[in-house]
Amino acid sequence: MAHLSSNLISKFREARGNLVTLIDQQAVFLRLDINSRNYVIPCLRGQIPQYLDIVETISKKMAVDSRHHPYVLVHQKDFYSVTVPMHCAALKGQCAHLANRLRDNNCTDIPIAVAKQLDDLIANLPF
Repeated sequence: MAHLSSNLISKFREARGNLVTLIDQQAVFLRLDINSRNYVIPCLRGQIPQYLDIVETISKKMAVDSRHHPYVLVHQKDFYSVTVPMHCAALKGQCAHLANRLRDNNCTDIPIAVAKQLDDLIANLPF
């Protein structure tokens, strides 16, 4: 069982790392490419929510199967079963909002503002 719980924690860390990398890439694209809206908007609406679903699923599984692991015990009781899924849902809504901002407003400063919000999202990621 110890191997299983360590495996889940490794998967969670990897999924979180992939999510952070993807969000960071979108922020960089928005800063560097004036036409990046065309591929950042679909990522904000599709790929990032899929990564958040993966993080949420692994988190819930980890809360049950790895509940005695020190990585899980260091947080409050329902952190991985309730708090992480709640934040994932909120982040999905925030990504949809940012995609709408990019789609609805053609000002040249909006991509930079959205990139800053994506950077803030990474910096304040609670898990």
